[in-house]
Amino acid sequence: MEIVFDKASFVINKNTPLEKTILNEISFDIVDSGIYSFIGASNSGKTAIGDLINALVSPTSGKVKIGRYTNDGRKIRCINKLRSEAGYVFKNPYDMFINKTVKKEIEYAMIHFKYKNSSPMRVNDALKLVGLDESYLELNPLELNLVDAKKVALACTLVYNPSIIILDEYTTCLSHEDKSDLLRLLRVLKNKFRKTIILLSKDTNFCYQISDKVFLLNLTKIVRSGDKTILEDEELLKKINLEVPKIVTFVNECNKKGHEIHHYTNILDLIKGVYRDVF
Repeated sequence: MEIVFDKASFVINKNTPLEKTILNEISFDIVDSGIYSFIGASNSGKTAIGDLINALVSPTSGKVKIGRYTNDGRKIRCINKLRSEAGYVFKNPYDMFINKTVKKEIEYAMIHFKYKNSSPMRVNDALKLVGLDESYLELNPLELNLVDAKKVALACTLVYNPSIIILDEYTTCLSHEDKSDLLRLLRVLKNKFRKTIILLSKDTNFCYQISDKVFLLNLTKIVRSGDKTILEDEELLKKINLEVPKIVTFVNECNKKGHEIHHYTNILDLIKGVYRDVF
C-alpha cells in the first residue's frame, strides 16, 4: 500500500501561546513493501508520522495519502477500514488495552476490524508469532511487564493482517534475544507476506541491521534519507543527537588503525570479515 506525505505539517495548540510545530512540511513516498525506519532523537516528530498514517490526527497543512485514503483534515469515510490496513503499535502499549484478558484483547481487535477469520486458533497463532504462549491468554494485559505488553500489543495488530505495520519505539527495553526474535519476525513479514513495516525509533543499532530505507529526522524535519549506509555517517548522527551503531564505530576504529574491514550489519558476518581481512 502506497504512503505519500505531501508537505505535511502538524502543529499543536495553533494560534495560542503554547503553539508548537511537531512536523514541518514533511514529504516522502513509500511505494513498495519493505522496512522503513524513521529515526530521530526525542521530540523530532517520529510519533506524529505514525499518528498521521493511522489518521489519529490530521495535518495542519499539506496532506497524507495512504492507499486510496487521504488525510488532509477532511472527514475520512470508512476510517476503520484505513486503520485495519495500517496497524499501529503505540510507544506505550498499555494505551491500547481496554479488555481484562489478553485473549479478549486480541479477539476484540479482530471483531473491531471485522476480520473474516476470527477463530480461537488465530489468537494462539498471533501470540506464538510474538514469542508468547497460551499461558498468557487469561492474564490482564495491563498487569504485564512492559516487554510482554509490547508483544501482546503487536499480536493484537498482527491478528487482523494489516498491510502496513507501524512500530513506535518498539525495541525500547527489549533484550538482545527479544530483538533477535523481532528481526526474524520482521523479515518474514516483509519477505513472505510483503508487508510494509514502519519503524519509528531512535535505536540506530537495530535499524542498521534491518532497514531497507532510512529517514533521519531532526527538529521536525527530515534531514536526510537513503539506504542504511547513511547510518555510517558518524558526523551527521552526532550532530542530530543519535548514537552511531556500535558495529559501525568498531569497524571505523579498526580502519583508523590501518585495517581494511568492510562494514557489516550483523556481528557474525563482522567476525568472519575480520578473520578474513585481518588474519
